[in-house]
Amino acid sequence: MKRQEEQALRRKIGDLDAHCGWKDYTVNDGPARGVRALDLNNGRNVRVTVLADRGMDVAGLSYRGLQAAFLSKTGVRSPFLYQEDGARGFLRQFTAGLLTTCGLAYAGAPFEEDGLKYGLHGPFSNTPARGVLAEKAYEGDDAVLRVAGEVRQAEVFGAHLSLTREIRLETERDVLRIEDTVENRGFEESPLMLVYHVNFGYPLLDAGARIYSGASSVEPRDENARRGMDRWDRAEEPQASIPEECFFHTGYAEEGWAMLHNPALGAAAILRFDAQALPLLCEWKCMREGDYALGLEPTTSGVLGRPAARKDGTLAFLQPGERRTFRLGIEFTDDAARIGKYAVNRAGVKA
Repeated sequence: MKRQEEQALRRKIGDLDAHCGWKDYTVNDGPARGVRALDLNNGRNVRVTVLADRGMDVAGLSYRGLQAAFLSKTGVRSPFLYQEDGARGFLRQFTAGLLTTCGLAYAGAPFEEDGLKYGLHGPFSNTPARGVLAEKAYEGDDAVLRVAGEVRQAEVFGAHLSLTREIRLETERDVLRIEDTVENRGFEESPLMLVYHVNFGYPLLDAGARIYSGASSVEPRDENARRGMDRWDRAEEPQASIPEECFFHTGYAEEGWAMLHNPALGAAAILRFDAQALPLLCEWKCMREGDYALGLEPTTSGVLGRPAARKDGTLAFLQPGERRTFRLGIEFTDDAARIGKYAVNRAGVKA
């Protein structure tokens, strides 16, 4: 929506927010009771739910009236139900949605270090944001729906990290943008790990959908994934009790990208990210009945856990007072020419 079009639209629409705007509310039922959420509608094809009380992560996202995100069987759950219990604590709370953010000082596999136990993917997505605001802003003449807030992770005698997030939903294109700035507000060096767990589900994900990547290398995480290397780029029908497969995409140019394309729907989701800050993308391919999902996950240091990242030299650190910014965007499109631009895998990648 352009600012100059708004007055003309008011001839036909009494409340423009019903056409293009946002709603701020609190859930009143079930395990999600008390969770603050915001619904954004860009007036075109995209509707988004942002969970202010779950790290400002993105739950559902519909495109052309179809759900594009993977919404897990747990549903939305209050962060106050979270217990950091190895992998199970995270999985009991894993709403998934379009985006679950993992971090900040550790992410990936659970581990034990210096006598302390650390859970799968860290506590970020179960931490309520503070200072959350929503507005319709303007970039030139174009309206943009904007949500911003801060998530703080702090511990007495421990780290003090802050992530300031801005989510922008464009109204002239079907593009969702996320910009995070992480700051070390403590007085000692702190590890920094982030995994942007971007999750797609049915019907955008379905048998026959294809996965494309701008990576120059795709490697399996383990022997199970190695057996599936000849089909890393294809979605299949769900199967009973089939194990998940993870593939590591590396060797991106300055801007990394990956795409999920469903030819039957004529629709695609294109993920773009800063590959200098997020050099590895984990493809989480889960073709299991009831947990049917595709994760395209840009990361700072992989998903094998902080000890593994420390050992292989990929673990990042923030000095006291240092800030680092991370950006990614997700575009939804049915433009055949636009899809065709990305419907190719780089040399060296089995397509």
